[in-house]
Amino acid sequence: MTNRPVPPVARRGRPRDGRIDREITAAALDLLGEVGFEGFSVEEVTARAGVAKTTVYRRFPTRNDLIVAALERLNDDLEMPSADLSTRDRLVAAMSSVRERKSGESARDRLLHIVSTQSADPELQLLLRRRVIEPRRAGLRRILETGVARKELRADLDVDSAMALLIGAMFYLGAADRIGGDLTVTVEDAVDWALRGLASRTDG
Repeated sequence: MTNRPVPPVARRGRPRDGRIDREITAAALDLLGEVGFEGFSVEEVTARAGVAKTTVYRRFPTRNDLIVAALERLNDDLEMPSADLSTRDRLVAAMSSVRERKSGESARDRLLHIVSTQSADPELQLLLRRRVIEPRRAGLRRILETGVARKELRADLDVDSAMALLIGAMFYLGAADRIGGDLTVTVEDAVDWALRGLASRTDG
């Protein structure tokens, strides 16, 4: 019995068009920004994107899938500071980005907050946490964990508490920026004060 070569398995259908995915999620994000979670409809998204409803459901099987995919677009511009920088400088860069977003908080960012806090749908909450919120936190977590590994931060650092401390400070500064006033605290100030408690002890 001779061994015959196994023919390659043919792929079904055409490859997905990334451009169409982007157009659908952009239309969905715009709609969310205008009408919120409760007023969101797949039918309106299909009309705005100029595609058939079957095209949307083939890519995003449920309304929740489409909402989360749209909100994932808010993370498109997230960048990690260079690993060549010190932990302090990486934190300043990351926190500057957070403060800037909170200083000019867009309707889209406010929408993420509304959907994540006001929706009672447990499936949507889980998807948002895994695919939208956790990726935002993951970069800061890596910076802090790397700082511990480099011994630039204390070995017993509670990373979750450190994240709450730093992000909370940026929410405060961002809110102050939006309402105006004479607050002169810089991101560097906030990070340096936080590092007095987070930094590795060198005095024995």
